[in-house]
Amino acid sequence: MVNETIRGLLEQYADYLTPDEVAEVLQISVAAVYRRLQSGDLVGFQLGRQWRIPREEVEKFQRRALS
Repeated sequence: MVNETIRGLLEQYADYLTPDEVAEVLQISVAAVYRRLQSGDLVGFQLGRQWRIPREEVEKFQRRALS
């Protein structure tokens, strides 16, 4: 189960988050978000040079981190 605090924070955002927003929600650095995107630990996609991360992928990442 996703931490309820994280779920509450995610509800404030659109369906797709920027790396800055993910960093804020997960309370990690933006650089850490990019490292996880590059490694495949966090699933997202690029629109041009900008990354977008589906909200559900942030929830999945958080569940894996808590396991």
